[in-house]
Formats: sequence, C-alpha cells, structure tokens
Amino acid sequence: MLKSDRTKGSQLLIQCGGYENLQTILALLRQVMQQNEFEKNFKNMKLPWHFGKPDDTSKLLGKIGFVNINVHLYNNCVNLCNREIYSKFVRSVIMKPFLECISKEKSRNRYLELFLDEVEGRNSVNPKQETPCFLDYVRLNVTADKP
Repeated sequence: MLKSDRTKGSQLLIQCGGYENLQTILALLRQVMQQNEFEKNFKNMKLPWHFGKPDDTSKLLGKIGFVNINVHLYNNCVNLCNREIYSKFVRSVIMKPFLECISKEKSRNRYLELFLDEVEGRNSVNPKQETPCFLDYVRLNVTADKP
C-alpha cells in the first residue's frame, strides 16, 4: 500500500511472507513430492513465491529511492482446529501450485492425503504445538518513505 500526501511524498506499508515463511509446511510438501508416484509431476516445478530477507529488501528499497526504511521479520504460528479445516485452507491457499502439477484428480487427492498424514505425524517432532494443524508464518513487515 502506498499512501500519498502532496506535501510529504509517499509512505510504503507492506506485510508479506518473509524469509523462511511456511518452512515446515514446504518441507513436508517436498517429502511427499519426492515419493516415486509423484516425482515425475514435479520435475520442472519452481515455487511461485519469493520470501525476502530484511537486508535484501532494505537494499532494494534504498536502490529505488526509498528512505526511512524499516524492515523486520515477525514469526507467528497459526493453529487450525482440525484436519478438515486445515485441509481446506492449505489445499486452496498453499498447495494450489503443487496440485496444479498433478493432472488427475484422484492423484491430487492422494497427494493431499499423504501430505496431511505427514502433518499429523509431525506432532512427535513438534510436541509444543497444540495441534499438528499449524502454519508457521514468518511475516516481512516493511515501512519506507518516498520523498
């Protein structure tokens, strides 16, 4: 969002995914991707996201003329209450580019189910979580002024 005031220039306010955003989820997705039945589907896949580091983002903003740059990461964890709600969310928001690589609906559903099984199995790895259905968000918060 760019706010403008004719006497002061503009202010940039952004919150987006930051470096290491969804790291746990993406690692589990890659585990399932590497299984023989799915490997061929993901041969040429490139992730559609770039989760920036604060220093890189600050340098880029400075290069394009912003000043008073403040960039920082904020770790947050969101717990979704059960497998069904979690499944609906990750299927439509996070897994969309992965599922698009798989042509058959039956295979897409199998990929999703295997991923959800991995999610539920991670409770032994992360016992501090109330539920295995969590999202490990890292937000990149940015404010900067354009003179």
